Amino acid sequence: MTLLDTQMQAFIAQTMQHYPADAVVSNTAQQRQCYKNMYLAFALPRPANVKSVDKYVEGPDGHLIPVRHYDPQAKSSPENLKHPVQVVYLHGGGFVVGDLDSHDDLCAQMADLCGFKLVSVAYRLAPEHRYPCDITDCLAVVDHLLEQGKAVILVGDSAGATLAACVANARSSYTGTQLLGQVLIYPALANDANTPSMQEHAHAPLLSKQDMIFYHGIRVGEGHAPIQDPLCCPLHASSFADLPPSHLFPAQIDPLFDDCGLYAKALSRAGVEVENHTQAGDGLLHGHLRARHMSDKAGANFQLICKTILALGR
Repeated sequence: MTLLDTQMQAFIAQTMQHYPADAVVSNTAQQRQCYKNMYLAFALPRPANVKSVDKYVEGPDGHLIPVRHYDPQAKSSPENLKHPVQVVYLHGGGFVVGDLDSHDDLCAQMADLCGFKLVSVAYRLAPEHRYPCDITDCLAVVDHLLEQGKAVILVGDSAGATLAACVANARSSYTGTQLLGQVLIYPALANDANTPSMQEHAHAPLLSKQDMIFYHGIRVGEGHAPIQDPLCCPLHASSFADLPPSHLFPAQIDPLFDDCGLYAKALSRAGVEVENHTQAGDGLLHGHLRARHMSDKAGANFQLICKTILALGR
């Protein structure tokens, strides 16, 4: 806790009020209820000018994927020369929790600050829907937007950032035309339990090494971990050469901190424009986006994330 200021410590305390000590091993329904109680406690009012509408996108298997479109109506959204810009936001939650409501205030505020239209995706969750249902849903939504001629900026936090990076690799043929960039916020990219940060921050508040092992197992099913599958783990891709400009936002006190460094090196070696914003995450924990209204550091990092998205879309 010595690296955490009083604001981050208050964030931890407020978060943990909504979880029993054994939340990571409790049943899925209880996990989702705890998560819902937590995000409702942190929820902020939406900017008045941001309107939203819920729709569905049909997946390749006929499944209807819920999406929420945000439109910052009072702002003149800057546009790519050829294609209107669309931010795609993929939420975190360990592939087990989260939905359109869990990140609603965050998405509305992001749309407001960036001035871009934004769509949030409620991809299917484990354990009811194991991998690859999650990435299949995300790809279906992105493909739908690309087919409409939109220029896409991929943004995600935690598990959603993992999915965003997988989408970027799978649709890298659109880089330079419609895939403008990816912004990954405290992502899981390596699926490696032996990195230095996994050891140093194995018992970090809000996300531990054991949590990561649990969430990966429940996502893919015990004993069924995909090996060298780039749609499951971004760093398993055979090539990174065609990825779009990439911005990584790790949290300092996080078992996943080193994932961003490993990914940045892989992209840099492949000639991809990449920036790992390590200093922006100093003193911050995994999940700190919810603390943007109560932590100066988290608030400044969120502002930088939004400025980065805006720059990618200009």
